[in-house]
Amino acid sequence: MTRLLIAAALALTTIATPAFAATSEKFQMEVEFSRTKLATPAGAAAEYKQISQQVTDRCEAEHEDMNYGKQFAVKFCTERTLAKAVRRIAEPNLTAVHTAQN
Repeated sequence: MTRLLIAAALALTTIATPAFAATSEKFQMEVEFSRTKLATPAGAAAEYKQISQQVTDRCEAEHEDMNYGKQFAVKFCTERTLAKAVRRIAEPNLTAVHTAQN
């Protein structure tokens, strides 16, 4: 039983390491958005969708060559990068949309 747990932990570490690497401090990207559109809740929702797609596309590209754990790595990368983008943009309407999505 102990060997099974150790093997599972090693497998998870092997799968998770690329996900953490892609969202480290070295991973940077710019997102395009309209600050004007963020002034309304509806505009913020539209911009959030567009920003989310940009982040997802980039995270998928970063993990394109992964054989194992790709789905986990892309999900982790997307969630972390999107949250960081929303914090950096710091617009209340966008933050509200992000909070409602999660």
